[in-house]
Amino acid sequence: MSIAPDTRTPLDRRSAADLVPWLTERVAFHLHTTPEEIDPDTPLADYGIDSVAAISVCGEIEERYRIPVAPTIAYDYPTVRAITDHLAERLSAEGRS
Repeated sequence: MSIAPDTRTPLDRRSAADLVPWLTERVAFHLHTTPEEIDPDTPLADYGIDSVAAISVCGEIEERYRIPVAPTIAYDYPTVRAITDHLAERLSAEGRS
């Protein structure tokens, strides 16, 4: 039996701009809409994101990029762009990017 390779990319090898399309798609999925309907600069609260969706997005960030994030990240950084900028800055400060 063959095991599929791990295709997740550590966040420290990605820029904030690289993350925007992926995070936009995940947010759209949880809001039951299309990525084209999500503006990276519009507060997620304006789209009606609830705590379940926000925590789900948080878990997906942790799983895909293998870094811990606060379950309140969608509220602390209220837009897709703010979240991705925060993650990139945090890793840069840690010297991992």
